[in-house]
Amino acid sequence: MAWGTIVFQEDLFCFTMNLNTKKHSRRKFIGSAGAAALSFSVAGRSSVLGANETVRLAIIGCGGRSGGLTERFSAAKNTAITVLCDPDTAQMEALVARSAKKDIDISKADHEQDYRKVLERDDVDAVVICSPNYWHSLQSIDAMAAGKDVYVEKPVSHSLWEGQQLVAAEKKYGQIIGGGFQNRSDPGPQDGIQFVQEGNLGKILSVHAVCMRNRTTIDKVSASLKPPTTLDYDLWLGPCQDEPMHRPRFHYDWHWIWNTGNGDIGNQAPHEIDMACWILGDPALPAEVNSFGERFGWDDAGETPNMLATWYSQAGVPCIIEVNDMKLTPERNVSPVRDGIRVGIVVKCEGGELRGGRGGMYVVGEDGKTKTHKFPGDGGKTHQENFLAAVRSRSAEGLQSKLVDAEKSSAVAHLANISYMSGASSSSEVIDQAIGENEMLRTIRMEQSNQLSDWGIESPEYKLGRSIEVSPVSGQVLTKGADPRLIKRDYREPFAVPELA
Repeated sequence: MAWGTIVFQEDLFCFTMNLNTKKHSRRKFIGSAGAAALSFSVAGRSSVLGANETVRLAIIGCGGRSGGLTERFSAAKNTAITVLCDPDTAQMEALVARSAKKDIDISKADHEQDYRKVLERDDVDAVVICSPNYWHSLQSIDAMAAGKDVYVEKPVSHSLWEGQQLVAAEKKYGQIIGGGFQNRSDPGPQDGIQFVQEGNLGKILSVHAVCMRNRTTIDKVSASLKPPTTLDYDLWLGPCQDEPMHRPRFHYDWHWIWNTGNGDIGNQAPHEIDMACWILGDPALPAEVNSFGERFGWDDAGETPNMLATWYSQAGVPCIIEVNDMKLTPERNVSPVRDGIRVGIVVKCEGGELRGGRGGMYVVGEDGKTKTHKFPGDGGKTHQENFLAAVRSRSAEGLQSKLVDAEKSSAVAHLANISYMSGASSSSEVIDQAIGENEMLRTIRMEQSNQLSDWGIESPEYKLGRSIEVSPVSGQVLTKGADPRLIKRDYREPFAVPELA
């Protein structure tokens, strides 16, 4: 996903509808695109769409994730992609070409570099936001203020505070907004999680979210990278700061820079965190989050850790998030594995374990080997249709990925990063003291030590994250001195997320 709330108690989640307008009001933009003063007078769609009425969509962000979403939305009945939007014209053209190879014709869709112009249009009912992470909350809020429904990719926010504002915007504007957590629409996780929640394996003892992606260095150049000539750089930057870039590749590798991304715990791991929250009943945020990790082995422009272990308790259950982006050895192009899982969750229960994630789950008996139940999946093929059904009915009740849940899952990722970013370099001995007798954390440390040794790193110096205390209800970080960047960022005007909560 390329190119962002947070509610921490169920009673704050609210869906409202304005019944006074029959169609979307147009958002009025005053001034130039670079210094726009915005004013609104909008209300959401008041009527329920018929089954044969077309939902008109705009794709905002035309990078890699846009291809899969375009395919899914194009396959849905009575939908039309009317606008493509990206600050880089080459990205829009590339999406058209990639889609054509799959026999998807979006050649008639208009192209816009500025998402704000998209929101002015009467021929757009909903937007699909797959822009870089730092755009998700602002574009979602602006879209709802303009009377558009929103499908937003994960993480739905770039910081804790942004998430809070996004949830407030949903309440204020009453639009439909769903998250791109498609595992919630996959029959494999649905059936597997229900099996555990019904008590078939007894009490849940622990939940382990696993993200092993086998990535590589993004390299580094000495001179600051120049943006592509096809790109409006000011529109690409948007809310984030104009910092020198020393990565060779402009697009996608923004994921590994704090100014623009959230690392893999904010890129891939939100899916696994979401399943961990889901199986525990989508409880309030953890009261305390700890971590250790570092960016090992890669002398590159990246800032985010390629190994990160995070631990906390949620709903009284011990939880771990394990991110490992390094292949086993420099020569072996294969990622580590945790209990047979590279990307998914491992749920230890009194009577066995539930393992897996998108595409299917299975149960391993008490012997730790025998598969006793299988839950086949399909990758969440109906997730986009589920969003469209909510748009047509004007009810968020049937959404598989509600904003309240999507933001909690995003917030846990932010808290993990805040812990790491607030920490200090420490020896392995200090890390071992911090994790104490936690058996799984000790196993992670031992396996990482062996892996790093194969990389020629014999005495790794980790960053031990600061213990971050949180108010589970309000989401306020209580720890003094916590790194503020993913709590509330400094915005570049005029692209500031509005304060609504």
